[in-house]
Amino acid sequence: MKTFNLRQKYNNLLQKFIRLFSLSSVAFVLTACYGCPYAEYDVRGCIYDDENTLEDIQVIVRTFDSYYMGRIDTVYTDENGRYHTTIGLTSSGGDCIEVVAHDPKGVYASDSVHISSGMMTVEDKDSWNVRYSMRADFKLNKK
Repeated sequence: MKTFNLRQKYNNLLQKFIRLFSLSSVAFVLTACYGCPYAEYDVRGCIYDDENTLEDIQVIVRTFDSYYMGRIDTVYTDENGRYHTTIGLTSSGGDCIEVVAHDPKGVYASDSVHISSGMMTVEDKDSWNVRYSMRADFKLNKK
């Protein structure tokens, strides 16, 4: 009689585990099939000093949202002092973008700007995806 009760308890526990596992699998499949909200941040700008545009300046772009620090991307300015990058996040939009201009050679002082979501231009938006565009130009001073 005790063996039967132990086996019945074991079967009940196993059934509950399988139900829980199958429910979480269904939730995962629904997310994978239908996707997640996605946001793209298109960041561009120009870096210059008092007289000229600056080449090979490191530009670090960080995205932040309410829950975590999102993505980080690093690009360098071209011969005309321009930079451009696009960062994607699986969320409905970040709260803030930080853009840092840094001279790896150490001639110019670093500078940064925080761009809040209210300052971003919405280029394209549908029910799941949004594309933000922003511009951050820097005038760097010598150290």
